[in-house]
Amino acid sequence: MKKILEIGCGHGYNTYLLSKNSKNKVVGIDFSKENIAISKQRYPRVDFQVMNAERMRFKDNYFDEIYALDILEHVDHLGKVIDEAKRVLKQNGVFKINVPYYKSEAWLLKVRPTFPKEIHHVRVFKENQLDRIMKKKKFKLAKKQRKGFLQHVLLYYLFKRRIVSDKQTSIGSWRDNYKTKFVFAFMLCFDPYILKTPLKYFPIWIVTVPIGEFISFFGNRIFPKSIYYEFVKN
Repeated sequence: MKKILEIGCGHGYNTYLLSKNSKNKVVGIDFSKENIAISKQRYPRVDFQVMNAERMRFKDNYFDEIYALDILEHVDHLGKVIDEAKRVLKQNGVFKINVPYYKSEAWLLKVRPTFPKEIHHVRVFKENQLDRIMKKKKFKLAKKQRKGFLQHVLLYYLFKRRIVSDKQTSIGSWRDNYKTKFVFAFMLCFDPYILKTPLKYFPIWIVTVPIGEFISFFGNRIFPKSIYYEFVKN
């Protein structure tokens, strides 16, 4: 059985998807008690725990895979989080990381100058910066992929709003109202991820997903939303 950890699981959806494979033993952790409470309510069969990624309550060399998706730009002590992930990861285990692309962050800063403070982005990873950090931590780069070009459409819509939200940020999320849900659903039609959602039963994706893939192929080369990495513990 593969043991998987997700750091910063948020409201638990990605952890839930990972747990649907019966061969996986999955744990999702988050510093926020509120996030974990929501995760447990939505996915009661999944193991969610309130935990600080700088001091994890797991044995050494325990997990086969660790996910940190759009998390490392938020943590206050990056080195401690990476060291802890390395400690609990097995030899030759895989650390899967997604971080915002620095040019995308610069553009979003122009759209909404207050956003780093609102969503607690404490750092921006410059070109190849994370590669060098992980190499010093004795991780080997196995995969690097530019992705998420089309996400800029939804983010632009969200960032241009001036709202007071009950979320952790005043930017809010796609779940806020019918308009944001519509924009999210519309953009999802161009993403292969739609096949993991109930929208897969609406066959419009047969046309829209290939269009989205074509646009993303060129867009991600120039202006990706994020960079996805897979590092192997040496």
